[in-house]
Amino acid sequence: MKTIVKTCLGAAMALGFAASASAQSADFSPVLLIESGPSDNPEYRRMVFVKYLAGNSVSVNYRAYNRTEFTQVPNTTPSDVIRACANGAASNLSDIRAFERAEASRERNRQAPEVTRFCIKNVPNWEGGGRTTWLDPIFNGLPYAASLNN
Repeated sequence: MKTIVKTCLGAAMALGFAASASAQSADFSPVLLIESGPSDNPEYRRMVFVKYLAGNSVSVNYRAYNRTEFTQVPNTTPSDVIRACANGAASNLSDIRAFERAEASRERNRQAPEVTRFCIKNVPNWEGGGRTTWLDPIFNGLPYAASLNN
């Protein structure tokens, strides 16, 4: 039986941090593979998947249509994409901010979202502000809650 979990962004991110805390001694981000792309729900323009990696596999995968409700779903990302994130370079903040600007432009021009992936790992001061700095640009444009659909 599949377990469906709805939680807020803070709790979801805290879960990933707690799962990786034993391997890290300071306030660093977990290893996250984040995918943004067109929504499979016609009420939403875009959706985001947040995947917590443990080595070369996904330990937990969440789908979000808005910024407050995350549903745990099975992972469908190809293993080569997961390995590339786990073993490759992390995305840089300037690329994430460029995505935010490009996505806002696509939305203003009524263009479909593009599938984009980010690999976030070892970001310092994660709980002290790094999480907001790195994730807000990816989630900007999504409604804050289901009742605020645009």
